[in-house]
Amino acid sequence: RASIFCFALVALHANAAQELQSTLDDYRASQDVPGVSAVVVQHNNVVFAGGSGVSDIESATPMTPDTVLYIGSVTKTLTAILMLQLVEADQLSLDDPVTSLGGAAAASVMSLLTHSSGLPREGNFGYWFNGDFPDDDELREYLLNAPLREPAGASAGYSNIGYATLGLLAVQILDQDYSEVLRTRVLEPLQMDASGGRGPAEKVARGYTPANRVIPSEERPFTGIGAAVGDRHLREYHDARAMSPAFGAYSSANDMGRLLRFLLGYSGNEVLSPGMRAQMYEARSSGWGYGLRIRRIGDRMIGRHDGWFAAHRTHMIIDVTNGIGVFVMANSDNATPGKIAEALLDAAHDADVTTTSED
Repeated sequence: RASIFCFALVALHANAAQELQSTLDDYRASQDVPGVSAVVVQHNNVVFAGGSGVSDIESATPMTPDTVLYIGSVTKTLTAILMLQLVEADQLSLDDPVTSLGGAAAASVMSLLTHSSGLPREGNFGYWFNGDFPDDDELREYLLNAPLREPAGASAGYSNIGYATLGLLAVQILDQDYSEVLRTRVLEPLQMDASGGRGPAEKVARGYTPANRVIPSEERPFTGIGAAVGDRHLREYHDARAMSPAFGAYSSANDMGRLLRFLLGYSGNEVLSPGMRAQMYEARSSGWGYGLRIRRIGDRMIGRHDGWFAAHRTHMIIDVTNGIGVFVMANSDNATPGKIAEALLDAAHDADVTTTSED
């Protein structure tokens, strides 16, 4: 009877994986994206990890769940984990104002984590169009006199500058480079060995503009537009420097599967306690938890974050109620990975693969 159960379980997993692969293939084709990779976890089980299309059009290198891409603003979730770890170590408090960085950065750690600090989205930096990202000293100088949109805590206002400020605070507390701190305190303990907090990444997937279009546009040129490849253009990488804690990290689908399992409460107690992880899903008045946007869909609690950097687009969605997590990454500006992630979440929910595995 045990062998019959095991056979049925293997068949269930195989059928679910096949359906999820078909979903990934169909959405990649319909969105006209060169390559997409994804991972789906349910509880402590990796239900699916796969790729579709190519990571490099010219070499026809397949996109796989081990392919490295930039994760864009999903980096904020990693930065939030790092900051909460410092809170648990009594190296800072969520309610303390960040006065050590001066000026407008006197907003609290909690307001920075939940996008309610009053800081602007990008500050006075033109990096999206000139590729000139500030270094730590330039960011510190900006924060001394940064104008607030409104007082901290007044309302929600998504801020890349806010998360860059958190990264700067971690550097100040630990006297180490942000990428090194993230690697030793978060990525290595979670066995995210293909990931890093700041590029450039080795063997990273190529990023592309949409077919027959240049993004952002010819009227608002971005210095990262590169050579033509067929009916697309390459998007060139620019070092995010001090903005890396907001959107500069890189990873693979398989590594992000490890992060999802951690966020769902499996593994990684040495990184964050289960209680602190649970607090990440507590929506504040801004609609944000710690590093995650929180919403309710019916009776389900959903945490999510999307990302964009160097033509790589990503989306993470976590059905906390049912213990399902999905991460999708694509290598073109026209991709909408959120739609793919939602479709994979629905398919995984319908499959109801509830058994767990050891890893």
